[in-house]
Amino acid sequence: MKKMITLSFVVIILLFAVGYFILPKLRRSAKKSNDKIAAAQSIAVLPFVNMSNEPGQEYFIDGVTDGMLNSIAQLKNLKVSARTSSFTFREQDPDIQKVGEKLDVRTVLKGTVQMHNDSVQITVQLIDVENEAPFWSEIYDDKLENIFALQDKIANVVAVKLELTSLGGKPIPASQKTISVNEAYDLYLKGRSCWNLGTPADLKKAIELFQQAIALDPFFARAYSGIADCYNALGYGSHLAPKDAAPKAKDAAMKAFELDSTLAEPHASLGFYKFYYEWDWAAAEDEFRIALALNPNYELGYKWYGYYLTAMERYDEANIILKKAGELDPLSVPISTDMGFSMYYKGDYDVAIKKLRASLQMNPKFPFAHLWLGRSYQAKKMYKQAIAEYKSALEKIPDWPVGLAHIGNVYGVSGKKAAGQIILDTLNALARRKFVTSYGMALIYAGLDEKEKAFEWLNKAVEERSNWLVWLKTDPRWIPLRTDKRFALLVNSVGLPL
Repeated sequence: MKKMITLSFVVIILLFAVGYFILPKLRRSAKKSNDKIAAAQSIAVLPFVNMSNEPGQEYFIDGVTDGMLNSIAQLKNLKVSARTSSFTFREQDPDIQKVGEKLDVRTVLKGTVQMHNDSVQITVQLIDVENEAPFWSEIYDDKLENIFALQDKIANVVAVKLELTSLGGKPIPASQKTISVNEAYDLYLKGRSCWNLGTPADLKKAIELFQQAIALDPFFARAYSGIADCYNALGYGSHLAPKDAAPKAKDAAMKAFELDSTLAEPHASLGFYKFYYEWDWAAAEDEFRIALALNPNYELGYKWYGYYLTAMERYDEANIILKKAGELDPLSVPISTDMGFSMYYKGDYDVAIKKLRASLQMNPKFPFAHLWLGRSYQAKKMYKQAIAEYKSALEKIPDWPVGLAHIGNVYGVSGKKAAGQIILDTLNALARRKFVTSYGMALIYAGLDEKEKAFEWLNKAVEERSNWLVWLKTDPRWIPLRTDKRFALLVNSVGLPL
């Protein structure tokens, strides 16, 4: 009996030792192994180099890189660094280990492009980050009209080399079999170049270029998707009235989807439309989820889905989704800013300020980072700092009604009512020649403590379907109005979950 007790005691001690000392080590070892495997399934597509020696072709070369990136992003179980981050390494011979460290990838795809009349030659190589050595390279020659099929072909070879699931020989949609007119692809690439610049003028120019591409090739799905992206961006910044932006974004996205049901982008655009314009919360979430299922590397889809989850007050989920966007695009200032913006609506202003300051260290000129930092300072009653940030945003986008509304509101709440009235007069003058969001007008009246006028303009904002109304419940600037019965009616009219 004594021996049995002693033996049992030894067994217990051994089990304790295994549980306390050995299992954690095994778990850590397994985690490191899994992390290494996960990291190995990751790639950055660096900007291809122009070997044609023809000036003014940068947009075309960038477009070829974008196309390769989009094709590779369709591969299963592969993390693909997003364009914004990858394109920061434009130098012809970047430090590969630095690329791997900054973008958290184990493999890099580099390439060159050479054009001659209607033909294109693409040279590509895969490089292992750890030893900075290429482990595969190839040269591809084809007609320019077959560029999409060529991109998919290269992506499939990349999949084989990385031991991944390939595109699986899926049929190429009619919109991608050929480009019937080479000029259409050229116009599309110019449009995407303008889209990437992101200013209101560039977005409008991009729409023109996409429309010209469609006039030459009516089956060009990606050109329709580009139009949807541009109208969504113009509506989001209140550079166009919702009725002039949102329905056009929807129509373009629907057409893109009809032409090519495999594209993720139109679904994300439809999610954006249903979220910001239709206020159809369930349908919006469905579209975002479909987009990310089609392309798990679509960082813009994660970004927009993060907006949605923030508006739904599902902050933990929003944080996960925005972190995923940040993993795909770690050097993106807009995504870094979005993380601060989400914390602002959560009411965690100190964390928001920290994140937004970090965004501005990356790019001091990004207007939305200044805008949200100003909002966070204002929520903490740091009015002087808030005004400075709003002014910085307006330096980047002069006469921006959104920025003016912000500064008009803070003038009012900080006791500078005369200055607030001047901003109000400025917006009334601007409204004679451009769209001024009613939500912004309501904000200034709220800051001036003119509640009747504030409610009048909020009702106008509902009629114009202002995209800013999705933040009605969580925007702290409406706190003085929330006890009024009319505010609950406004929330109900927007259909926000109670």
